Formats: sequence, C-alpha cells, structure tokens
Amino acid sequence: MRRFVVSAFVVGVLAAFSSGVSMARVEDDIEALEQKRSDAIVAADMATLDTLYADEFYYNRAGGDSLTKSQNLALLSSGEVKVRRAVREGVKIRVYGDTAVVTGIQHIDVTLKGEDRTVHLRYLHVWVKKGYGWKLVARQATNLPAQN
Repeated sequence: MRRFVVSAFVVGVLAAFSSGVSMARVEDDIEALEQKRSDAIVAADMATLDTLYADEFYYNRAGGDSLTKSQNLALLSSGEVKVRRAVREGVKIRVYGDTAVVTGIQHIDVTLKGEDRTVHLRYLHVWVKKGYGWKLVARQATNLPAQN
C-alpha cells in the first residue's frame, strides 16, 4: 500500500511539473506570435498578418468601430494607416486549453491619413489553437488617457 501511495505521489508531481512546463512553452509560443504580429504591422507585411489572423478575425477598434480580417488588412495595405513603431508593455498571457488571452498596453507611433500621431492603447487578444497552429481570432483596443 505504501508503495502505491509513493508511486501515485510521484506520478502526480511529474504530471504537475509536465503541465507547468508545457504551459510555459505555450506562453512562449504566444509571446513569439505576438511579437511576430507587431513586427508585421510595422513592416506592413500583409502576408504574415494573413497567416496569423483566423478567417473569422474580428477587431473592435478604440474608436468604436469594428473590422473583419479582410477590412483590417485592406486598411493596413491602403497606406491610410502606417505604423512606424509599436512597443508593448505589461503583457500578460493566460492559457485555457486551446485558447490564450493576451492583455497589455501598446504605444504606437502611427501616420493616419498623413498626420503623425502617438497613441496609447490597452488591448486584449484572443488566440485559438486550431489543427494547424495558433490563430488570432479577436482584438479589442481601448484608448488610454493622454500621458504627460
């Protein structure tokens, strides 16, 4: 009986450790995808964004309107919006099985319709693991008050 209890304990510890290791790996994978997305936005790399965004991607923008994947990619490729720099901070990644929720703050230097601006956003991303990898399915952005 004692041997059984010890064996069960060891299996439980190994399972918990394995789960923690795989969770950390998923968080690292999501962080890499977040950085890849940020780099692609600055580079206006629509091909990369197309692969990162799920077909059902939906973006609730800070101004209150919403864009589908095709609308968002069209806007970014139109030249109307040019992101010159995007810095993320305070990023938190939470994994729930095949779903990851990312929150953080972005400081973005952008040219909108020829006007240079800096915007500060709090954002939320929802990533879902599909059979072929992780895809961004939703983004929500909220303007932060002007920084002094």
